[in-house]
Amino acid sequence: MKTAFFTQNVKQGGLDTFIVNLIEHWPGDEELILFCNRSHPGLAALRERLAGRATVVAYDFWIAQDISARLVQFPAFLCWLFRAAFWLFGFPYLVLKTGQLFRRSGTDRLMVINGGYPGGDACLAATLGWLRSGRGPRAWHNFHNLVLPYSRQPFRRLKEQLVDYCVARAAAGFVTVSRACMATLASRSGLAASRRAFIYNGVAPLGAKPGAALAREPALPATASLILMPAVYEPRKGHAFMIRAMDEIVRRVPRAMLLICGDGSPAEIDTVRRLREASSVADRIVLQRHRSDLGNLMSRADVLVLPSQGQESFGYTAVEAMAFACPVVVTDVGGLPEVVDDGGCGYVIARDDEYALVERIVSLLQDEGLRKRMGEAGMQRYREMFSPSRMAEEYFRLLEKI
Repeated sequence: MKTAFFTQNVKQGGLDTFIVNLIEHWPGDEELILFCNRSHPGLAALRERLAGRATVVAYDFWIAQDISARLVQFPAFLCWLFRAAFWLFGFPYLVLKTGQLFRRSGTDRLMVINGGYPGGDACLAATLGWLRSGRGPRAWHNFHNLVLPYSRQPFRRLKEQLVDYCVARAAAGFVTVSRACMATLASRSGLAASRRAFIYNGVAPLGAKPGAALAREPALPATASLILMPAVYEPRKGHAFMIRAMDEIVRRVPRAMLLICGDGSPAEIDTVRRLREASSVADRIVLQRHRSDLGNLMSRADVLVLPSQGQESFGYTAVEAMAFACPVVVTDVGGLPEVVDDGGCGYVIARDDEYALVERIVSLLQDEGLRKRMGEAGMQRYREMFSPSRMAEEYFRLLEKI
């Protein structure tokens, strides 16, 4: 028996974490294969983490996200023409290429792992490509972010509805990471009748050497009251909301320091950098790229924040912090209220309530006993609900049913 997972990704982050935890804790003894786009910046890290557990196969056929990079030497007008042609005819091409990939692989069953819905064009096509390959039962289509509604542009909307019709009939069903995420399937009528399920993400505790990260970094003194915000540099993550709140937080807790770290495009990072520079407490805000040693940071952080403003299906880092007994403050966006027990292992605030964000963070920074109680409650909640072995077992049973 060979079980395969197919994904398309553009950034290092939660999707990679899910894949690693799923495969590392997969309960079956069959051969595992991960198909991932060669242009994914986290491909090398996936190969390293999954060595000995799964074969990572990098596919290199055209996908929409790579067009600009592949045609960088061509005139802008030709690039635009090619993108337009790919938008019109690229989906059948991808169905053909993914079907060929699966037939060569000799796999027996498949789960597509999509960042969102509609998400990656190759992920949508892979669901049909698998059916056309005739390799095994229909694939489950797994997605990790809130479903986007149909476009308001008539022609684009028509294409989306046609693709949905095909994907819904090719898939065994749709599985996602929270009740909130699953509920958003209702925004697309073409998926309304599909079989559906949700399985909470499981997260392996991050390794850490307490204090090691800060000891090497003068910008993060050991005496600081550290607020940690690990998040990709996208507007939906709430960087502006958090940076505004820092003015009042630092006034009340002068030792407070905010560390933001994550992946992102140069434009996204530059936007957050300008927000920091405009802040009156810019010297208390540190911006960094993606960190592979988050465990070191979480072992030292006093509080972790996820001030998301939209498109937050689950909240990986909140669970990772809970495993470190670190209290969390999150907004009431998407699946975050399902992950965080408000008043138990942390706080859930309204997405636009800056006053509440300040009050909850300050209360945690000023009360060591409160931090300890909430941290212990978070660790217990993690053990009961968010272990990777529990998650992998549920996905294994889901695929076994078909």
